[in-house]
Amino acid sequence: MPRPKSVESAMRAAFERLLSGKATNLPEGTAVTLSNVAKEADMNPMSLRKERYPELHREICAYAEINANSAEKPKRRKTRESDTKRIKRLKLENEKLTNIVLTLSAKIEELEHQVESLKDHITAN
Repeated sequence: MPRPKSVESAMRAAFERLLSGKATNLPEGTAVTLSNVAKEADMNPMSLRKERYPELHREICAYAEINANSAEKPKRRKTRESDTKRIKRLKLENEKLTNIVLTLSAKIEELEHQVESLKDHITAN
C-alpha cells in the first residue's frame, strides 16, 4: 500500500534543504544521512525506510556514500601491541580458559556420579 505523497514530498524537501545547506530543523552543515533527512522533515528516523520510499532511500544512500568517501577523516596510525604484552595477555586468557575447562570437568564428573547413583536407586526399587 503506497504512502501518501505528502510524506514523501516532505522528506524530499528536507533532503533538498540539507543538500543546499539551508536546513531549518538541524544545524547548518549537518551531514546528509537517512536519519538526518527524516529529522529535518520533523519525522521519526524510522519513517524513511527502503520499503516505503525506495527511490528516495536509494538517492539519499548514494549521496551519503559518495560524500562520505570524499570527506574521510584522517586515518589514525594503528598501534601494535608489543610482543611481551601480547604474550602476557594470551597467557592470562589461557589460564582463564583452563580454569573454566577444569570447573566444567569437575561438574561433569559430579553429574556422572549423580546419574550412576540414580540408576542404582532405580534398579534397587
